[in-house]
Amino acid sequence: MLSQKENFVKEYCQYVITSFGEPFPLVLVEANDVFLNDMEGRKYLDFWAGIAVANAGHNNPKVQEAVKKQMEKLVHCSSQSYYTVPPLDLAKKIAAIAPFPPCKATFHTSGSEAIDVALKMVRRYTKKHEILTLHGCYHGRTYGALSIGTPVAAYSKSYIMSPYAPGAIHVPAPYCYRCSLGYEYPNCHIQCAKMIEDIINFGSSRDVAAYMAETILGVGGIVAPPKEYFQEVRKVLDKYGILLILDEVQTGLGRTGKMWGAETYKVKPDVMILAKALGNGWPISAVVASGQIGDSFEPSDHFSTWGANPVMCAAASATIDYIVDNRLWKNAEKMGTLLMRRLKEMENEYEIIGEVRGKGLMIGVEIVKNRNTKDPGAEECKKIRALCADYGLLVGIGGFWSNVIRLQPPLTIREEHVDKALETLRRAVKEVEKSKAT
Repeated sequence: MLSQKENFVKEYCQYVITSFGEPFPLVLVEANDVFLNDMEGRKYLDFWAGIAVANAGHNNPKVQEAVKKQMEKLVHCSSQSYYTVPPLDLAKKIAAIAPFPPCKATFHTSGSEAIDVALKMVRRYTKKHEILTLHGCYHGRTYGALSIGTPVAAYSKSYIMSPYAPGAIHVPAPYCYRCSLGYEYPNCHIQCAKMIEDIINFGSSRDVAAYMAETILGVGGIVAPPKEYFQEVRKVLDKYGILLILDEVQTGLGRTGKMWGAETYKVKPDVMILAKALGNGWPISAVVASGQIGDSFEPSDHFSTWGANPVMCAAASATIDYIVDNRLWKNAEKMGTLLMRRLKEMENEYEIIGEVRGKGLMIGVEIVKNRNTKDPGAEECKKIRALCADYGLLVGIGGFWSNVIRLQPPLTIREEHVDKALETLRRAVKEVEKSKAT
C-alpha cells in the first residue's frame, strides 16, 4: 500500500508537467524563517532558501503584511498600461541603494524575463548586437537567456530546440580551481580577464554591445572570481565602449556579505538584473540601468501583462526595507565567515572535498572522486544531498558536472543553525567517503 507521500507524488506526475526534471522527493507544505515542513510533519533546516530567494527568511511577517495591505487596495490593472503607486516606491528604494546612481528600473516577473529585457535594452542603446558571457554561465530558461547561456548540467541546451539566437560570444570563466588556461592564481595575472580583448578583436565582428556575468556563478557551481577580476574586465570594456551587465539575481540584496556582488568586487555596472530575493518568494524581477540606457527603450520593445504588479512591488519594497533595517548583509558576512572557516577545516579532512569557495552566504563545496585528478563527483554529491535531507538539512546542487553542494541559506540564520548544518553535512560527507573506501 502506498504512503500518503507516494500517492501524492504519483498523482503529481499524472497531472503536472515536470519538464525541469524530477523534483527532489519531498512534499513541502509550510515554511517559517529558516525552516521548511513536509506533509509528513518533518522539519528541515533550509540551507538553499528556495534557490537563494528567501533572504529575509521564509514567510517574513513584514513582507506578508505589506502584501496583504496591497491586496486590499489593488491587485492588478496592468501596471505597464497605467501609472500605479507601488512601482514608483520600489524604483526609488532601489535607486537609493543601487551601486551606480543615478538609475531607473523596469519590473517584470522572473529573472529569465529580466535577462531578455536587458539584452533588448543594451542592443537598442548601443545599436550593437553581440553579447560576451562566461563559459559555464546560466542566466535562465527563456529563449534569449538560453541563447547567451552555456550548457550547465541539467540546464544544458537541447539540440532539438535549436537553433538559438545568434550573437553570443563566450569567454573563459574565472574558475581558478579548474582553470581552462592551465594557470594558478595569483601567478596567472588574471589572464582570463585580459584575454577578453583578444576575443573581442579576433572572435567577434567588433559589434559587441555588452558583457554579461554573474558576479559569482550560481548554477555554474558557486564560482567566485579573484577579487581583481571584474576590475580587469572593466578596463577592457571601457577601452572598447562595451557595457557591463551584472546578473545579481543570486548575489544581490545582501547574499555576498555586501548589499551587491558589485560592491564585493568593487565594480560599477551599467545595467543590473535582480530577481529571486527581490520579492522574498513573491515573483518579481527588475532591470536597473543608468537613465540614458533605460530611456533608450522604444514603445513595444517589451511588454509584460504582470510587469510591475502592485502586489509584487509591495512585497519587494517590504523586502528591501527589512534587509536594510536589519542590515542582513552584515549577518551574511558574519555567518558566512564562520561557515567558510569550518568548511575549510572539512576540506582538509575529507578527500572527496576538492574545494570550498564563495562569499558571504553563497558557498559551494566541490565534490570530487579523486583530489589529485579532480574528477567530478556527481554521484557522491547526489548522495550527500540525499543524506543531508534524511538528517533534516536541505542543500542544493550545482556546477557544470552537478558536483557542487550549494549552501545559500536565508540571511537570517544564526550560529546555532550553522552548527546544525555543519554537523549534518559532515555526517553525510563522512558516510559517502567511507562508502567509497569499502
